[in-house]
Amino acid sequence: MKKELNTKKDKIDILLNLENNELFIVECKTVKESGYNKFSSISRQVGSYFKLAEEKGYRVTKILIVAPEFSNDFITDCEMDSELNLSLLTAASLMSILEGFKKAKKHKQFPYKLLMRDVLIQEDRIVKAMLK
Repeated sequence: MKKELNTKKDKIDILLNLENNELFIVECKTVKESGYNKFSSISRQVGSYFKLAEEKGYRVTKILIVAPEFSNDFITDCEMDSELNLSLLTAASLMSILEGFKKAKKHKQFPYKLLMRDVLIQEDRIVKAMLK
């Protein structure tokens, strides 16, 4: 599916096909990449992914940005974005969620809907919900 959506300029990092032509896009940033703390550059990038998906008949349910950390300004700008359904997840939180998922015996598939609620995802709430 990534081959269908990606262009020479726009390359989605992770693309999850949920169901009924609904997609979950994950954009990963590293410390080495300058500008990951600049919301405007990242919002243009993921906005382009969003547009590509819609043009192909898909509905983007969530765009998740994963990075080592986020500045307060970045979080505020993300909260103010009303066009893209964005959430932020630190890499450390992602690792904690993965470990919680491994311990959660009742889930055979990751309950992705737990990631739909917050702008800045708090891993402790997700792990707690999975372990119930």
